[in-house]
Amino acid sequence: MNEGIACCPENRTSTREAVVDAMLASGGELAQLQPALNLLSPPLNATPGEALLASCYEAGADHNADEATRAVSALPAAVVRSATPSLQRSGLLCMAAGALSARQLPLTHNRLCDVAGQFARAIPEGDEEAGSGFYTVRSVSLPVYRRLRRDNHSHSVCLQQALLHLLAWKSDSPWARQQAQRLLWQGGVLGEKGEFALLTLDDELRERQIVWPALRSLLAVTGFLVRFPAGPVFSD
Repeated sequence: MNEGIACCPENRTSTREAVVDAMLASGGELAQLQPALNLLSPPLNATPGEALLASCYEAGADHNADEATRAVSALPAAVVRSATPSLQRSGLLCMAAGALSARQLPLTHNRLCDVAGQFARAIPEGDEEAGSGFYTVRSVSLPVYRRLRRDNHSHSVCLQQALLHLLAWKSDSPWARQQAQRLLWQGGVLGEKGEFALLTLDDELRERQIVWPALRSLLAVTGFLVRFPAGPVFSD
């Protein structure tokens, strides 16, 4: 994959900028889909800014996963006290990237998720959903996205197909799971009139008032992690 970020760069500032840019780019790709897909409407105040993400990276670079409690205390309050898993996941991943880079370890999506999960567990009264989402991404949406990118599909197609897989296997709504699985059996957005079928499903979910606030965050994490190689399954 051509979009990987250098694993052990020598310059801390350039690494931080690359990580932050990757997170912002992932959010930008989602924003291009959002006007058409109601499921991807962002929660209020859930979009992290460049300065916030950079602060999270620096908090990780100044501590490591063995000092998770101390490291978390250095996080911006907006991340620690966030009411949305979206903001917390983005901050924790940038923090994990900082911690790994400071230890001269490769930035791989398995290591990033492992370290971000350790930091998530150290947040007092942390949102369990924020931490568990990393496993959901690694096991469901990221393999789909990576496979489609290897086949040279656009980011838009990858995100939409990953969205269907998340709905099909992780939605709390049995009806949503059933309908998403039905679409996937027909090829998903890669099938005949697949993107139109996804838009139709999105409208039906809105009519039934079925929402999944964390879905956008899971896709943003997916789009961020796909820019890194997989690496070992378990971190050192």
